[in-house]
Amino acid sequence: MTLTKKSLTLAAATMASLTISGCATVISGTTQTLTFNSEPSGAEVYLDGARVGTTPVSLSVKKNKKDSVMIQKEGYKTITRDITKSYDPVTILSVFWDYSTTDMISGAAFEYEPNSYFVELDKDEESTDESTDVES
Repeated sequence: MTLTKKSLTLAAATMASLTISGCATVISGTTQTLTFNSEPSGAEVYLDGARVGTTPVSLSVKKNKKDSVMIQKEGYKTITRDITKSYDPVTILSVFWDYSTTDMISGAAFEYEPNSYFVELDKDEESTDESTDVES
């Protein structure tokens, strides 16, 4: 194979890979690490209703797939929060070759922001009152 033929083959392969893959998908990936912590620690963490661990916990999740987090611990009030997402500016780069469709389909066009959550759990007064009544 001549040098020109090798160069053309390499250029064609590069263009093909760029065309079928979105920029954010390649640069930022389709997953992101989210961290959840609480005071007190040891609370159960649920993403969209599915238990994923106990605080403190860090886990890799698919981008643009999760909408809410619930943190609960016995004797404390349960806290539920929306997980916010923002547009990943890296996606703009892929507009030039695939109109960002790959990034939109894969979820890489968005990122979770913030990627770390900390909650202070308040004592559940009803739970305390009930345990006092049982002991009496």
